Amino acid sequence: YYPRLKAFVPDPELATKLDILVKVSLGHYDLVAEAIRGLGGSTPIPNLEPLPELPDLVPLFRQQLEKEKLALWLHTQASQLVSGELSTSLWQIAQQEKGHIALVEEILARLGPGEGQRHDPS
Repeated sequence: YYPRLKAFVPDPELATKLDILVKVSLGHYDLVAEAIRGLGGSTPIPNLEPLPELPDLVPLFRQQLEKEKLALWLHTQASQLVSGELSTSLWQIAQQEKGHIALVEEILARLGPGEGQRHDPS
């Protein structure tokens, strides 16, 4: 739902940050899916919650921040459980998650504190 979410972002700088987050997140999905297939698993299917008609951006990005922190921890742990190129790849993704965390924190800072950050794109 990222393309739709972009319509609710209140300024072009935030929209650019969201574009960056989407691009790197999709790249990570591809790398992780390839790793899972390489280990004999099935390609994961993303489980996205429906986007409300008029999303409250601050709670949404707070939730995203927690997901990014979890991804950092998971990729770090996974990199220690395997070896070789896969370990290196997972470690690199973990390091990139630090950038995602900083990016989401920047988005939250720009949105301002608290709830009620609903932005109507019309």
